[in-house]
Amino acid sequence: MPVPGSLRKMPIDEGQIAEILSRQFNLPGEETRAYLKLLDTSDLTTEELAEQLNLTGEVTTALVARMMERGLIIEATGTPKRYAPLHPRMTLTNIFKIYEKELVQSLRDRRATVDRVVNLLIPIYEERKPNATKTKG
Repeated sequence: MPVPGSLRKMPIDEGQIAEILSRQFNLPGEETRAYLKLLDTSDLTTEELAEQLNLTGEVTTALVARMMERGLIIEATGTPKRYAPLHPRMTLTNIFKIYEKELVQSLRDRRATVDRVVNLLIPIYEERKPNATKTKG
């Protein structure tokens, strides 16, 4: 384990991180790109972020809203409105908790489907006619 303070900023593969977060936690690549941009720069306005990501203002406004809802960024103090990334540990914890909640709900939904199908099939099973068994004699 490295000694605190000895970690150096190393170049990261944005595509690899986006792919991992997308595959593991269903995080859209656009949100990952925006988060990484905010990590790498100072706090940005919506307009500055749009310019950095080559997106329209409308798309960026919606992106910022989703990222705030997921707990990736916060609104920084001051004017104009700027957005700042949360600490990576907190961000990834938030992403994981959302994923976990969705997964648990998905399992509950599947369990309810199993129960419904079982209830549909039980009467068919119970009303089936037994095969006539032939005895040799």
